Amino acid sequence: MRFLIDGYNLMHVTGHLSGLTKGKLEPARRRFLDWLATGAGGRGATIRVAFDGQKAPAPSLETIHRGVRVRFAYRQTADDLIEEFIRDEPDPTPLIVISNDTRLHESARRGGANFWSCQRFIDWIVQPPPPANPAEAIPVEEKPPGQICPAIEDELLKVFSEPRKKR
Repeated sequence: MRFLIDGYNLMHVTGHLSGLTKGKLEPARRRFLDWLATGAGGRGATIRVAFDGQKAPAPSLETIHRGVRVRFAYRQTADDLIEEFIRDEPDPTPLIVISNDTRLHESARRGGANFWSCQRFIDWIVQPPPPANPAEAIPVEEKPPGQICPAIEDELLKVFSEPRKKR
């Protein structure tokens, strides 16, 4: 999966911008990027974040923070930059735009990308990643409704057939 994130939009929803005092934006951004990198770990996802940077003194190159690609918009909004990325992206892997901005949802739709609300992305990132090796997954035996796996049945019988201990 490839995610293209409206940085300050998602930071606002996650609370990373709450209660900031002057000069504390950079540490908040770093904590946010750490949160993204940690949450995406082990999922095979590519994350690119666009931040507003219209007042930056010069254009910045894309940087990498713990595997998360970061770019500041220069003399444009992050929305404008995200729309450029959608238009210019040659990668055939499905792209998912993350924002609560309806403009970006429409741009994603027109550009052939998917879009998720910030809340949907948060739900995705806070869930534990799937096992890296499918063999590590717990097998689920298909049984008709009302029947349980014999191993579980044996364990339940063992637990519930023991006499209760007196207090």
